[in-house]
Amino acid sequence: MTDDYTWRCVSSEVAWSPRDGAQLVSFDDRLFLLGGWNQYAGDRDDLAGAGVGTFESEVCSEVWCSDDDGASWSLATTAPWSGRHMHGAVVHDDHIWIVGSENGTPDDVWKSKDGVDWELVASTVPWEDRGNQIVTVFDGSIWIMGGQAGAAAQTNFIADLKASKPFPPDPPPLRDVWRTDDGVNWEQVTDSAPWAPRGMITGTNGGVAVHDGRMWILGGGYVGSGGTTLSSLRYDLEAQPRLKARLYHNDVWSSANGHDWTRHLVDGEAPWAARSYHDTASWDDKLWVLGGHRGIADLPEEVATEGNRNDVWYSADGEHWEELPGTPWSARHACGVQVHKGSLYVAAGSRVTISAEQTELSKRDFKHRAESRWLPGDVWRLDHVGP
Repeated sequence: MTDDYTWRCVSSEVAWSPRDGAQLVSFDDRLFLLGGWNQYAGDRDDLAGAGVGTFESEVCSEVWCSDDDGASWSLATTAPWSGRHMHGAVVHDDHIWIVGSENGTPDDVWKSKDGVDWELVASTVPWEDRGNQIVTVFDGSIWIMGGQAGAAAQTNFIADLKASKPFPPDPPPLRDVWRTDDGVNWEQVTDSAPWAPRGMITGTNGGVAVHDGRMWILGGGYVGSGGTTLSSLRYDLEAQPRLKARLYHNDVWSSANGHDWTRHLVDGEAPWAARSYHDTASWDDKLWVLGGHRGIADLPEEVATEGNRNDVWYSADGEHWEELPGTPWSARHACGVQVHKGSLYVAAGSRVTISAEQTELSKRDFKHRAESRWLPGDVWRLDHVGP
């Protein structure tokens, strides 16, 4: 079965700067890469200044376009919406739509008919400000669910860890579900879905895979700390199981209406590791889970080298899963995944994980590693080549 699929590198040297949390969209026979975060873009001496006070200046509102299926890219525009990371980007009603973000938790809604000219649809919405939300299109509507209220408060976590300061209180994780047909008028479908609160999932349909007439939530997690400091994160074995349990899931849920949800694999969990910042897809009549981050708290010796993943799994029914072996692209999280002209595409992403090694790197070494390892700037595609 696995021999029916093959990966091909479409581009190893893209025009856009390395980034993660950018969203990949297929629209009007073209690929668009929207926004993203390059946490090495600012002027700093080491990681203590990365993604902390300068997070807002390191996320962008660039819109890049490819007319040749990911081989080459041109800057279409710098959009009027604020720079953002892990935002919702979907195609609905013959437009590209941008909904929310992680940074600054903007609750605005934008749309564009060509990726260049953007219209502000709503400057505010009735759902609670949040980051890491899951956005999708299903049954003629845009849907938003889960995430964390005020997730932007966590953008200081690297400096706080290095200074052995406790994290701020965890932003409340959410599990409500909303839908809209026009981006202005929103209906709350439920304020408390049965799945554990979560977010940090992106993918071909905004993060919720649409498969077999249902919406599917596959894994996910949320940002939490439990008052952990860098020293306890690295050396306190008591804290680590608690952190892991709070942050990551590998359960499978589906719904035909957003209100009533079915848990699959009731007697256990999916064979793929619990993760967040991964991508999900519905492609080739199957559900897919790609990459992501498995957690910084598995084992202390793994803090500097583990966390990011490049495993790829698929299932026809959400119950029975197989792994596609031999992934050629590097382990990463928060990449862009999209179905385009019959192929499954993977672009950008981050290999960054929290480690003492990173906090000691000089700016010069930092930027070198950003280009060569931590932020891969490449595009891959998966094709079904068998019967």
